[in-house]
Amino acid sequence: MKVSQMLVEYASDFIAMADTLEQKQSHLNAACSAWNIAILPKHQRKKALDKYLKSYKIHNPHQVNVSNVRHDIELLIKQKNRMFPEIKKPIVSAEIREEGGKFLIFAASVRDDQKTNRSPSQANSANAKKLRG
Repeated sequence: MKVSQMLVEYASDFIAMADTLEQKQSHLNAACSAWNIAILPKHQRKKALDKYLKSYKIHNPHQVNVSNVRHDIELLIKQKNRMFPEIKKPIVSAEIREEGGKFLIFAASVRDDQKTNRSPSQANSANAKKLRG
C-alpha cells in the first residue's frame, strides 16, 4: 500500500475538518508529524511530541493553549499505530492539491535502500491518492 493511501485512510477525517486548502495542508502536515512520531521507539515519543509542540508555539504565537493540538497529535499517533503498526517508514513530504473539485494527497516516504539497492535520491517515492472533501 502506498504511503499516500495510508495517510488518507488514517487521517482523512482530521484533514477534512479544515475548511481551506491552506488549513487542509496544515492538518496534513500535522498528520505527517504524528506519523513520524508514531514510528519512533515508544520511549522517544514524548520528547518528540514536546519538541513538535514547542515548534508549533513558535510558528503560532497567537495560540496560547496548545492542549488541543497535543490531544489531536496523540490521537493521530494512536490511530497510526492501530492501523499500520508494521509500517516504520518516515514521511518526508506531503502535499494536498485540489484538482477537479477533489482533493489529492501527494506523499513521499523513505524506502529501505538495502532492499531496493537504490541511492537515497532514487529512494523517495511520490504517490497520489484522492481525499474526499
